[in-house]
Amino acid sequence: MNKHPLHPITAENRAAYERDGVVCLRGMFDTEWIERMRAAAERVIADPGRYGLLGPSQDATMTSVCYLWRKDPEFRDYVFNSPAAEITGRVIGSSQIWMYHDHLFHKAPQSPRKMVWHIDATAWPVIGEMAPNIWVALTDVDDGNGRVEFVAGLHRRLVDNGVQYGFRPDQGSGPCPDFEKERNNPEYNFVTWDLAAGDCVVFHPYTPHFSKGNASIDRPRIGLALRLFGDDVVWDPRVYKAMVPGVDRSAMVRGRHPEGEMFPVLWRDPDTTTRSAA
Repeated sequence: MNKHPLHPITAENRAAYERDGVVCLRGMFDTEWIERMRAAAERVIADPGRYGLLGPSQDATMTSVCYLWRKDPEFRDYVFNSPAAEITGRVIGSSQIWMYHDHLFHKAPQSPRKMVWHIDATAWPVIGEMAPNIWVALTDVDDGNGRVEFVAGLHRRLVDNGVQYGFRPDQGSGPCPDFEKERNNPEYNFVTWDLAAGDCVVFHPYTPHFSKGNASIDRPRIGLALRLFGDDVVWDPRVYKAMVPGVDRSAMVRGRHPEGEMFPVLWRDPDTTTRSAA
């Protein structure tokens, strides 16, 4: 199983992420990782509550489970030894990458479950732009079984204007717009990709994204996401933001970087380390 990305992260990749708030990276995880994590995912799908914290989109046709890495050795091995952290660090330009949480998504065939348009930043009890999501396809993903779609470039406008869309009126700047109604609006640039197992997307915490249901008859859609922290992330607890299991809210000192056993360092940029030691 590969510890490092199978392909280099290029200047073009970094520029796409900066410009669009999302970048698609092909074939970064070898077959061994995908087969191993697909089998681990099947275990979780069969008994979701045993392995982690059920997510808000969990229902009879969709599995949504977080914090698997704290309980299951295979997910923990993936967190520490897959190339996910290095890929993320090199894309976003952080000198270090810290763990936040993982999230397994499984949409069963013919699942009607949609994930409405939203941004991730609203849920995290932190501020900072270096809190991205790396979403790895464990199955092939396309329009038929519910690929993830994004509004490219809007993250920059939201950050620059202090806008943080929520799910409810009392969250952040209020509810995220329903971009389904804006499909023909030239002001917005909608992007998405068909993914083969082993491909991934890395996206900014302020990038709006959405996925429709799985219309296929026999093809599940399984994705494994890691939410990771980079250099500029600091605590910003608010009443409407997610709790972190095992972390007392009183310990979330505003303006301090998350640290401790719940937020281990997964990767350090060797070039930065070398320069610092020189």
